[in-house]
Amino acid sequence: MSHRCEIQLDNPRGAYRAGDTVNGHVYLTLSERALIKAICLEAHGYASTAWQQPQKQKNKKKNDPQVVLQSLDFDYRVDFFAKIDYFVGSEVAQPQIMEAGTYNYGFHVKLPKNCAGNFEGAHGHIRYTLQVLIHSSADRPQEVLHVRQLQIFPQNSLSQETRSCEFQIYEQTPRLKFWMKPLHLQIQIPRQGYSPGAGISVHVKLHNPEKLLLREVVYSLVQISTYVAHLRNKPKRMESKVERQTVVSSRHELHNLPRGELQNFQHLHMLQVPQTAATLSAAGCACLQLNYEVEVLLTTQQEKRFIAARMPVIIGNVTPPCPGKLLMQEPMEGTAPQPTPPVETASKLVPNFSVSTTSLASHFREAEFMVATNLNKTNKHYLSGEQLDFRPRYVYYEMDQTQSEDVKSQ
Repeated sequence: MSHRCEIQLDNPRGAYRAGDTVNGHVYLTLSERALIKAICLEAHGYASTAWQQPQKQKNKKKNDPQVVLQSLDFDYRVDFFAKIDYFVGSEVAQPQIMEAGTYNYGFHVKLPKNCAGNFEGAHGHIRYTLQVLIHSSADRPQEVLHVRQLQIFPQNSLSQETRSCEFQIYEQTPRLKFWMKPLHLQIQIPRQGYSPGAGISVHVKLHNPEKLLLREVVYSLVQISTYVAHLRNKPKRMESKVERQTVVSSRHELHNLPRGELQNFQHLHMLQVPQTAATLSAAGCACLQLNYEVEVLLTTQQEKRFIAARMPVIIGNVTPPCPGKLLMQEPMEGTAPQPTPPVETASKLVPNFSVSTTSLASHFREAEFMVATNLNKTNKHYLSGEQLDFRPRYVYYEMDQTQSEDVKSQ
């Protein structure tokens, strides 16, 4: 028995903000008469972490046999929402005959306001999916006909993150070499909260009392992913993994710096925030947290003389305040018999960009530094269906040539 199924959304790109309502239609085509018990749409939004950890070998005696210890399995799952809409029948209904033809079913899914943004990492992920299931009869398992991914943008407000931040650190010098005067690094940013496409203006001040020759200064935006999971069958035992990944980095050579500027060196750099997942705290998700830091590393001509400083920043508001046309552009091709007509109000919506992104061209791009995941898995925390490598997509802002030249000149 062959079926053809397609999900058409009111937003062809499948991009929504937390708290929105997802409206759409399911087009199901039966090529022949069939006995059907139930047809339903499952909507899921969840965060999941999982990994294996080898057990430590105990001290054994000389004549004891070699024992191979199994790896420890850790996993944890947090559900943001789960909903099932039955179009035909139910779990306890009796099978009924459906004639061959095309059937159209409308649906509505209300997204909670506390949804986190999509994320794909090495030991966990955050996903939002719609899948159409058909149950032919009681003696056959459910069959997944179609799977559709949703892109969710969280409701992160940066209005309270406008205060400037400053951090300073002294170089740690050996106690026995008391004559060495330590480097003193001070970094400052105008505010703590930023959106993708905005620029982080990093002001660096270095006090170099010994006038050491400088080599380079490196600016980086680092993503800190914290995965939390429980030991399977022993939920009281909890482990965590922390990974640091550089999202964007920029280097500036300082070999030709005049000697008169070595003692009190200053540098200003604009670090542009690329498309990336929003900051996620433990209150928003118990099993997966995301944080960001601006890292400045300044090295000298002497290999052992360097200094580094880190300052936390908050990434949020990954979609403009009015995403109407922006999220609707480049619609996907549908295979439904009659395409759903466009939303009448879509043409009236005008993107209301923030001040920092007024003159930046925007489009959607995949987060290249995230892990691409194949969704054709058999584990209960994964989906079974089409072969699909999924990587979250975010609004991406590109600076024009004149703006990029201005940033370089600084």
